[in-house]
Amino acid sequence: MSGIRTEFRQDGGDYAGQPVRGADGDCRCKRVVVRWMEEEGLHKTISIVFIYYKVEVIYHHMTTDTPPAERKRAIHVLVVDDEPFLVDIAQRFLERNNFCTDSAYSADEALQKINQYSYDAIVSDYQMPGKDGIALLKQVRASYPMTPFILFTGRSREEIVIQALNEGADFYIQKGGDTTAQFVELSHKIHRAVERRNAAAAIEERNEVLGAILAASPFGIALVKNRTMQWLNESLATMLGYTTEELIGMPVRNLYKTDEDYLDAGDQISSELKVNGQSRIRARLLRKNGSLMDCEVQMASLNTKKPLYSRMVTITDITKRLAITRELEHLSKMPHLELNPVIEVNDREEITYFNDAAIDVLIRHGKGEGLEAFIPQDLSGILAMIPKSDAQCIYRTIQIGSVPMIVHITLSGTYKVARISAFDINDAKRVDDFVSKATS
Repeated sequence: MSGIRTEFRQDGGDYAGQPVRGADGDCRCKRVVVRWMEEEGLHKTISIVFIYYKVEVIYHHMTTDTPPAERKRAIHVLVVDDEPFLVDIAQRFLERNNFCTDSAYSADEALQKINQYSYDAIVSDYQMPGKDGIALLKQVRASYPMTPFILFTGRSREEIVIQALNEGADFYIQKGGDTTAQFVELSHKIHRAVERRNAAAAIEERNEVLGAILAASPFGIALVKNRTMQWLNESLATMLGYTTEELIGMPVRNLYKTDEDYLDAGDQISSELKVNGQSRIRARLLRKNGSLMDCEVQMASLNTKKPLYSRMVTITDITKRLAITRELEHLSKMPHLELNPVIEVNDREEITYFNDAAIDVLIRHGKGEGLEAFIPQDLSGILAMIPKSDAQCIYRTIQIGSVPMIVHITLSGTYKVARISAFDINDAKRVDDFVSKATS
């Protein structure tokens, strides 16, 4: 193709009327269009299309002037019509307005190209031999539901318009009238359809990410509307001992043991949501097996105008945390324990805390022992139970000098420590009372 003119502007301009030497000799171009296409590295390809008379010649010229990353990506449009003249007009207008176009002259050819290439939008005529535009639309929607589709129809074909919209066409354009105005409208509707598609894709992606985060959360999360469970994650179903299918559609009332508990929680939630749009309460929820779960419930209204109607709920199981708190409160109320030695040991068998009473006992009764004298010989086995237990009570006997003592060991899986409280075994009555209460 030597002799073809290559001094073209890099603006996608039309060079109609310029002299070009082609395969069939000198002639004047009917249309010359420069298309830019990305290629690996910093190169870009200029596809220069010369159309003169009925001959089309494509010439590719490589240049390194502008990296592809610096150019805004053009919208790729497939134009489908059985009349080449109308396809040519549509392509000319769209390419002058920074679209990149491809053509197909039948629905079957269009489907082949759609399956082979990726298009941002499809513009199709309705009336074509063989498959019409509606048939093409149905097949496109079956495989590419998000690809924008715009249909050209004749005037006074309202039934076609209704059918096209029902089948998923984004827009329609009626042929006839001012050609320039018609293609300006086409350009506008392509932009709108692509922007709408991109926005929907972005929302869908965000929803997928959010759904994955909610599903993977260790906290129980649910969507509640009109006091009925509408959606929940697997963590909440596991907490309550149900499957997700069993909980969806379940009234929230079913998770409370009594009407009184349900109404009390509802009153607090309602008052807080009306004022702040958020609420945080502690409640005891009923598991499927009939046991109660102490939990912290946080919720936020999804509708400021109807704060009580729909809300997102986060539920944290605090049963173990409360068990530790109650045990520590119980121990703090035992006078003999407050006055007696207390030490704490972590899961690496390191002493992390001791009180003055422990030192006093060692000074009064010990024979040079250190704080390790309060630690039972099977401490390693006891500490191994920490990850499996919270607020578990274990008893051992030790001896400080000549004084026999009982140690009461409380394990905390949350804090990874064993709390050792020692008291004189000679105080038999108090020991018996304490052991019988703690183990009943």
